[in-house]
Amino acid sequence: MSVNHEPERPVDAYKAIIDGLVVETRKSLSASLVLQKGIFSNALDAHPLNAFVASLSPDQRGLLAKMLEEERDGAIHDVLAHLTWWIVARDVGLTFNGEPMPVELSGMGLHGDYIGRRDGWEWPGEADGTA
Repeated sequence: MSVNHEPERPVDAYKAIIDGLVVETRKSLSASLVLQKGIFSNALDAHPLNAFVASLSPDQRGLLAKMLEEERDGAIHDVLAHLTWWIVARDVGLTFNGEPMPVELSGMGLHGDYIGRRDGWEWPGEADGTA
């Protein structure tokens, strides 16, 4: 899932956007702080949240971190589902260098592509080299 190259075609830009979201959503700061430091946030007004996290056992903090990661994934999914609705129902489009960008490569919306890639799905044509 490489996202560090400069896309040349609209389809490559679309794949880079989706893959970038997959990579970035794996980096939940809140989940990391809960697991590694036993706090929710370094923000000045986070004392009540930090006190709650500190009261949890390590196993409970692990469950909370998983919940935070799943909520983060769900939020990205929901935004992409909403954007898909706009693209399909309202004729909104995405472009790359002025060219229409194909979306919904899975046939299940941008959110379907996101979930598929998050779960290890290969882009159509990648397995056989036709992408």
